[in-house]
Amino acid sequence: MNRLNSKVLEEIVHKNADNTSRIVEQTHGYVVSENNGALVATSFDNTTAQAIVKHVHDNFLKMAQSAIRDLDPTDKLCFMRVATRKFEFLVAPDDPFTITVLL
Repeated sequence: MNRLNSKVLEEIVHKNADNTSRIVEQTHGYVVSENNGALVATSFDNTTAQAIVKHVHDNFLKMAQSAIRDLDPTDKLCFMRVATRKFEFLVAPDDPFTITVLL
């Protein structure tokens, strides 16, 4: 991510801090990461956040995006929800960052 996009993202996170803190009260946590996997903001410790980015983003998200492109090359994945017995992952990929919320 270039320096300008990074600064814009930091401003967005700062501007929405009140909304973020309100949402976090109802969740286990969140991760905001760049599309290259670098962490931008998280409510988890770095090890947990990096594991979420590695496994959810690198595995599930890329596979789902590929499946959507295979079905319709003009379409784009906007939101993904993965439910397990213990948790639910809500993933919103966008350029230049991805937001993941763990319920």
